[in-house]
Amino acid sequence: MMILSHFKGVKLSPKGIHFSKTGVDIAWDKAFFKSAIGVARMNVGVIYARLKNTLTAQHNGTIAFYPDMPGPWYNARAVAHIAGLKITADVNAADRIFIFDDKTHSLPVEGVDTSIAINHMISDISKTHVGDVFERVFGYSIDVDPLTYTGKAVQKSDANATHDGVVIECPIAADKVVKGCVYQKLIDSTVNEYQAEDLRIAYVRGEIAVVFHKYKNLDVRFGTDYAQVDVYDAQEIFSSDETKSLIAFCDAMGLDFGAVDVMRDKHDGRIYVVDVNKTCMPVLCLSLSEQMRALRKISNSFLRLCRS
Repeated sequence: MMILSHFKGVKLSPKGIHFSKTGVDIAWDKAFFKSAIGVARMNVGVIYARLKNTLTAQHNGTIAFYPDMPGPWYNARAVAHIAGLKITADVNAADRIFIFDDKTHSLPVEGVDTSIAINHMISDISKTHVGDVFERVFGYSIDVDPLTYTGKAVQKSDANATHDGVVIECPIAADKVVKGCVYQKLIDSTVNEYQAEDLRIAYVRGEIAVVFHKYKNLDVRFGTDYAQVDVYDAQEIFSSDETKSLIAFCDAMGLDFGAVDVMRDKHDGRIYVVDVNKTCMPVLCLSLSEQMRALRKISNSFLRLCRS
């Protein structure tokens, strides 16, 4: 029954998968099957970690997910298993409650003990809100007015997980502004004429657990298909001031656990936050050994959070 609950609201068609809760559509394409293989590979490692925890009687408490149970393709579920946490469906019997709601805008949390809740303070991960909080914390903006800005910009949906960014030349006419989209400065993170790089931080309340340094081909720069991914610690990528600002940003968002996408502009040297995800998936193109190394780092930080 629990396995079937992962697919509640999921509709299959000859073209792909539709997630009714989030409105996201995923096509049956090469990228999907590549991701599916990555999820299967990751879960081999997670099952091994669970078995090891069982054999060594490693039990570090209980956690409940509410209002939704994450599927086996989400970071939160994998990390909880690796950390030796028992997942329970009873929020009243849990040591910690993870508020798991895969929406851009979430309703206020009701009916649970928020003193033991995780991610109960983050209810808006729209690009508009992310941009507003980013400017307030960092003191400079990524958002532009497409009617007056001169130069290349990115037009993308304000909603989460759409991966529909397109590069446009600004300024544009008022009738060309697309409702429901935001317009951001095009961050030049190109490393050559074919590829660009960006950074994904795995954040766990007060800690940047790990940084994924991703290389993307320019023709798919707004997608989830990566040419190469390297795993680093935060101090290898960010200055101490940048790390403090990123943590302050996550705190201002109300984020306890999730992923934050960051880009560094090669011209001004500044970092820009472009996306926040509170129900993140792992970086699936990693080898199993690298995937598990990264997940163990995240699980160590997560366990510290659960014990705090």
